[in-house]
Amino acid sequence: MSIAHFKHWYFIVIFGLALCFPGSMLGQLTTDADFKRQVYDRDYTVGVLLHTRGFGVTARYGLLTSGFTKSAIELDIVNMRHPKENRTFTDFLANSNGFVFGRLNSFYVVRTGIYRERILYDKTDQGTLSISWHYSGGISWGLIKPVYLEIEDFDSRVVRIERYDPTRTDGFIRGQARFARGLSETRIQPGVYIKSGFSVDNHEEDNRIRSLEVGVIIDGYHTEIPIMHDTSNNQFFFQLYLSLNFGKKWN
Repeated sequence: MSIAHFKHWYFIVIFGLALCFPGSMLGQLTTDADFKRQVYDRDYTVGVLLHTRGFGVTARYGLLTSGFTKSAIELDIVNMRHPKENRTFTDFLANSNGFVFGRLNSFYVVRTGIYRERILYDKTDQGTLSISWHYSGGISWGLIKPVYLEIEDFDSRVVRIERYDPTRTDGFIRGQARFARGLSETRIQPGVYIKSGFSVDNHEEDNRIRSLEVGVIIDGYHTEIPIMHDTSNNQFFFQLYLSLNFGKKWN
């Protein structure tokens, strides 16, 4: 899915959510339906997060501060791609496993922050939807890991592993080396992030969570992150995201 299609879909979803609560934004703790909503003390969620620059996982542990609000600690672990990354293969090498031409470093982000949530539209019956708005922010720990490649010598056909240097042309590139290569040289670049969005929970059981979440994230650092060679790199990373979360509530 292209970023343009992602943005188009995202704004359709947000517009649809807005139509669901044009009046009062708060539901009731009790209804005339076939159940009364239980108010829980705490919850947790884990999920898969897809964003316009990559993917990752997310987790939260929260305290429900009222029937309609929640505070939580948040953890995201994601990769972050440069817009100009393009995976390529050396065609005449049968065992070529591919590499990204010009990528000097792989970039990963670990976010740790504080999360706030407010229920805008509560479930009115068992198995119906609840809609929430949330925001969060905190430290964005950027991990810059150098890229190593498997390079086959022109004459001897010996394969060596070297840190990627796009200015060198003394061998055939078979592909990127195993992930562990370069981990000891990973640099940490601290920054900050903010996140905001909406989530829809439709789990049939009141003490369970199954939510679809859409929103925006901005990660910012005090300097550009050197992902690619001979092209502009980013200091700020704007992303649209979608995550599917599962969890549980309890007292």
